[in-house]
Amino acid sequence: MSLQEVLERQAIDLPDDTLEALLIHSKKQEGRQVQLRLLSEQELAESIEWMTQIKVFKHIVPLWTDDHSNYVSLYVEGPLAYKLCYINHEETDLSPMYRSTASLIAELEQNPELDWEQLRKDYPSDNDISTEQLAEDIRCMHEMQAILEKDSSMEDDVRCQLLYSLMAITPVSEVDSLLPYVDDEDMYVQERACILLGYHGYEPATEILKEVVKHGSPNGNLAARKALSMIRAKQMDNYIKK
Repeated sequence: MSLQEVLERQAIDLPDDTLEALLIHSKKQEGRQVQLRLLSEQELAESIEWMTQIKVFKHIVPLWTDDHSNYVSLYVEGPLAYKLCYINHEETDLSPMYRSTASLIAELEQNPELDWEQLRKDYPSDNDISTEQLAEDIRCMHEMQAILEKDSSMEDDVRCQLLYSLMAITPVSEVDSLLPYVDDEDMYVQERACILLGYHGYEPATEILKEVVKHGSPNGNLAARKALSMIRAKQMDNYIKK
């Protein structure tokens, strides 16, 4: 059974260019030692079967594995369609890491010896994204915000994963939209918001982060401390460059 047949049996429709890129990549991987390999057709069919039974994995298809029960997976529906995330067997975080299959394949083929942690990711993004990429990220943000606002009874784990994704794709120009999540009642959401504010070196968040250090959840407290350190480091870098 071919890759396309496996997907068709599961009513999963991928763009032609994505399918073609996967087939070419598969042939290039044959006989090579790589850190992340494409799943066989049988592995893919079996993985899709168990993943469809878990709500947070509803729109995700695993495509690569490191053979340690971790998977690089493709969103096939929803606002994040055709972006890729990483499923870690120890801790679930489904936020997108690559904009497209082509982007990941290019990185893998240039650096086949690198493991997942060492690869350069597309998200969170820096200032050097194109106008088209910026518009796409903002569109995704708005669609996910609409989903969150529409469903007030969303399960906590589903909401958390959606917010992880929303915050991950938030571009630098929209980083102030992360501020409300610093006070979120979910300590994991609070933690992620603090870390990303630190990652972006968002100085206006300094006082809010100091409050989280004093009064936040245990996760938020540690993340806020780290974020403040990241902001100070970025300030120092900018000062040195001047």
